[in-house]
Amino acid sequence: MKSASKEILRFWKTQWEAYMKAMAAMQEQGETMLEMIQQSGALQEGSQNMIREWAKKYKAIQKTYLDAVEDHFEKLEDIIEGVP
Repeated sequence: MKSASKEILRFWKTQWEAYMKAMAAMQEQGETMLEMIQQSGALQEGSQNMIREWAKKYKAIQKTYLDAVEDHFEKLEDIIEGVP
């Protein structure tokens, strides 16, 4: 049972890492697009500030989420290691 649990956890972690890489790539592209829009002058200063604040809050929330998932993976590993 322990071996199967380890294998499942390994699979979940592999999928999680793939998801994180895809999310990071999408975020990078979004930031690049945002910079291009801001440099184009298409947005008023108030809109630019609002978008900057939104992006800052989004990153903070995302970091909290990613840290929580990583913490849960560690807890799962500890639980599985404790199973006979």
